[in-house]
Amino acid sequence: MGSNKTIVWFRRDLRIEDNPALAAAARDGSVFPVYIWCPQDEGQFYPGRVSRWWLKQSLYHLDHSLRSLGAELVLIRTQSTLAALLECIEAIGATKVVFNHLYDPISLVCDHNIKGKLVELGISVQSYNADLLNEPWEVYDARGQAFTTFEAYWDKSFNMQRELVTLLPPWKLVPATGNVAKCSIEELGLEKETEKASNALLARAWSPGWSNADKALSEFSELHLLEYSKNRTKVGQNSTSLLSPYLHFGELSVRKVFQLARMKQILWAKEGNSIGVESVTLFLRAIGLREYSRYLCFNFPFTHERPLLSNLNFFPWQADQNNFKAWRQGRTGYPLVDAGMRELWATGWIHNRIRVIVSSFAVKVLLLPWKWGMKYFWDTLLDADLESDILGWQYISGSLPDGHELERLDSPEVQGSKFDPEGEYVRHWLPELARLPTEWIHHPWDAPDNVLKVSGVELGFNYPKPFIEIDLAREHLTKAIFKMWEMEAAAKAANSNGTDEVVVDNSDGIESLPIPKVILKNNAPCPTYSSNDQKVPTCQNSKSNQFNRKRSKHMEEERPLQDNLHNPNEVGTSRTNEDCSSTAESSMSKKQTTSRNSFSVPQSCSSSKDNSFLECESSDMKQSWQEQIDMEQSSSKGGATGDECL
Repeated sequence: MGSNKTIVWFRRDLRIEDNPALAAAARDGSVFPVYIWCPQDEGQFYPGRVSRWWLKQSLYHLDHSLRSLGAELVLIRTQSTLAALLECIEAIGATKVVFNHLYDPISLVCDHNIKGKLVELGISVQSYNADLLNEPWEVYDARGQAFTTFEAYWDKSFNMQRELVTLLPPWKLVPATGNVAKCSIEELGLEKETEKASNALLARAWSPGWSNADKALSEFSELHLLEYSKNRTKVGQNSTSLLSPYLHFGELSVRKVFQLARMKQILWAKEGNSIGVESVTLFLRAIGLREYSRYLCFNFPFTHERPLLSNLNFFPWQADQNNFKAWRQGRTGYPLVDAGMRELWATGWIHNRIRVIVSSFAVKVLLLPWKWGMKYFWDTLLDADLESDILGWQYISGSLPDGHELERLDSPEVQGSKFDPEGEYVRHWLPELARLPTEWIHHPWDAPDNVLKVSGVELGFNYPKPFIEIDLAREHLTKAIFKMWEMEAAAKAANSNGTDEVVVDNSDGIESLPIPKVILKNNAPCPTYSSNDQKVPTCQNSKSNQFNRKRSKHMEEERPLQDNLHNPNEVGTSRTNEDCSSTAESSMSKKQTTSRNSFSVPQSCSSSKDNSFLECESSDMKQSWQEQIDMEQSSSKGGATGDECL
């Protein structure tokens, strides 16, 4: 054991098993584990109530585990993470700071700046991968360019040679001593007094903490993994792994999950169990989607603000406050959508299939801005994960090359019959429809008057009529798409300087098209850097970069006279300089100039100096955005249950 005094900076890696930063610090000498809560750093992505509840419980658990090894978890609430780290360094005479990587755009900027400041002061700083199978900068195509479709990415990533070594917890930790202004978990302020009654319900269904994560993984692998391929789309029951909150907070190692699943797959393949092999393949694909979400955020750090496909910048979203309020409160008149949104209020949780259905309804039927929905999911989900949130909403809104076709609009009635054929899920979350026969449960507006009367359903009174007919919504969507093409063409025509980005039809041959190449910034040789350290993305040849646009074949056929508007050789509005710039440089430079109203929900909101939340100026939304969500959640009854994306 060395003689270094090392600060272990915990973030979303709240475990002692397979924690590279903790293991490295334990080998080098004494350790000073610290968790720093800085609400100012969270900004517009301040965690929602249920997410903060999980974090609080996880910190309790981690502190108990660290104490059993000989070192306590020091908790600090501050207005500056850098200042808190410097205080810790001075207090114990630390010679090194270690932490594990995060990949969302906000954390990339923060980590890069903090590391630079500490290195300037002569402090050794090293960071490690504790969250992914492969680092984002390790997976590129033969030309050294980033993948923009999941299948191509996962094929390369899955088949890469890797040495997955899971690290055992340290046998013992030697604590580094020093006096800092620490606080208790309660003093961190993660849970308000008014939230505790609602949060008490969560503990009935969930058990945060890294050792509980191991139990959840074991239960899933032994009892549910085999039938995963058959059960994963069943809504209203525990048909998925329920591991995503543990993975988000780093209580569970993705390497451990991958290894366990692969071993099961190998054994089942040897036994000729094709169902088991297929189940593991689908489960690992879900793990791959989580990896891909980090990959996209690293290589395209603007995706939390703008779509990857630039033509979506011209889509005429309908920023309708009333529609948005009806959607999030489960009052759209479509039972499956309303049941999903009410479950989300009550539990902070919905099955992945329901997530797809309700988000698709928001952007395709109501034409609500996808960023509104993304921010709402962030504020309300128990397993809220910014990178996965970005991937999901961009996928649904047609903002990714391999996402849903923009004009694809699935009927909630058809989806209900497919995924909730007996209507049990709808009846559970919409008690006003509980007595309605299964034949009409997903489309009560078609039920005869006598059936509605016997069932106690009064459309427009105790259950709303549909907000909009699906056929009419489909017409509105088609018109909006045409409007998008027209606005994009007008923008191209208005700019004749020849510097615009090239926009091409990506319906065929996506893989052969050039995309921004990511260049890894190499710092000057310095003893504080290692090969494990976080890389920072930047771009090359920005003027010649091309982004792809999705357009279906039938849309081409409907508009033969306008084909010239989408000539692959035409140039459009140039955005490559800002889209492809370095996370550390571009994002940070835009941090002060980018309005927080980029996630204003609705757009009449304005930021408050004394509150990181967005305050709404409209008459029916006087409360802050977060307070309004909390009020809606608190008004719902029931414990936390449901399914998740894995």
